[in-house]
Amino acid sequence: IHHDLSKIPEMIWVKRRETSGSHWRVYHKGLNGGTNPEQYRLLLDSNGQEELGSTLWNDTAPNSNVFIVGSNNDVNSASGSYIAMLFASVDGISKCGFYDGSDSELTITTGFQPRFVILKRVSGSDPWFVLDTTRGWGSGNDQYLQLQATDAQTGYDFGAPTSTGFTLVGNVDSFNANGQQYIYYAHA
Repeated sequence: IHHDLSKIPEMIWVKRRETSGSHWRVYHKGLNGGTNPEQYRLLLDSNGQEELGSTLWNDTAPNSNVFIVGSNNDVNSASGSYIAMLFASVDGISKCGFYDGSDSELTITTGFQPRFVILKRVSGSDPWFVLDTTRGWGSGNDQYLQLQATDAQTGYDFGAPTSTGFTLVGNVDSFNANGQQYIYYAHA
């Protein structure tokens, strides 16, 4: 599929629009620890962990002109109508990244002070957390939403934005624990 991002997409969300029961399919450059991420997938509407997904991206990494879809009906069907959202890092504005968790506080460097972040543990089943400074991220009672759920916002201490990234409190499986892998998207 041709795109005009003028960069290599680092995260892609695809959804079939006219069929109930189809899922939001996710590619992220941090899947499988950043090694052959095009062979893996996540569901945006699920808290499941990363899984092999060769029928989604046809085991082909996106480039600055196109992204490839495989034979899975959620991303490619002759009778399907789809929406795709592509994300890439832009210096000072946005960052797609991944990290290994820690049992202590962790600092993630983005190169700017983020006002919005999406976090997801990919090595286990946990929610897609959405934090933003408008609703109090960094207050110690950070109001968050979950992309895969319809629940109202609730509070928890995740950490805080900094002038060059953000911190995460340690030893929490959902977003920062030793031996776990995570992906994120941050925006200024």
